[in-house]
Amino acid sequence: MASPAGPGPLLVLNGVSPELTVLLGRPGWAPLVRTNPATGQAAALLAPLIGELLGQAGLAPADLAGVACVRGPGSFTGIRVVLATALGLSLGAGLPMAGLDFLPLLAASAARAATGAILAVTHARAGQVYVQSFLADGELAAMGPPEALFLDAALARAAEGAAVGPLWLVGDGAVRHREAFLRLVPLATVLGPEACAPDPGTLLAAAAAADYSMEPVSPLYLRPSDAEENLAALAAGRGLSPEAAATMLRRAVTRD
Repeated sequence: MASPAGPGPLLVLNGVSPELTVLLGRPGWAPLVRTNPATGQAAALLAPLIGELLGQAGLAPADLAGVACVRGPGSFTGIRVVLATALGLSLGAGLPMAGLDFLPLLAASAARAATGAILAVTHARAGQVYVQSFLADGELAAMGPPEALFLDAALARAAEGAAVGPLWLVGDGAVRHREAFLRLVPLATVLGPEACAPDPGTLLAAAAAADYSMEPVSPLYLRPSDAEENLAALAAGRGLSPEAAATMLRRAVTRD
């Protein structure tokens, strides 16, 4: 059964942002933060970053109130490494876990300075972006679910947001496609690279407000993985039939 976190320090793991991030703290505390730009090396870097942070604070994993992890959408590898690490901490130290969605975190960070429509746009590869629309007017409210869209559809979503009021775009997808968005919505404000990750205060506030349980956190995937999209070519290169490759992939996913 899910419940709020206890009063102790929270560990927050984020492998979705352009930087791998580990935070320790609670709202109102001065957080301890470790980051590393090499998100592609999350499997090798995440555990040492956690160890450094806990060592600096003089804490053992069992001293934590819980571990919150950003569950997507974003890098498949980053998500899986973070969720597997959180599960290991949970099983090893008896810690409850909570999942946090990335696009609302970006929008909540932007809402500290923005009012009006906020469009969170992050890079999804395969010619797509992850998109979610929000309205910031004292409180942040989602205007729809997160989606994986091709750029033309994301531009149309930005035009819809601009019809509501001042439009703010946040995320590495907005930065990457800045010129395209501004050609369509020239009065929009595109926040820069410094806003492509949630700020520590927003992460800790979301972690403190989340519901925790001993159940594994489910990943938030909005499109098929590269392996699924390119399965036929990968199978041919290994001398497998598409059916055999699909069976192997399904078994691997089931094991995870």
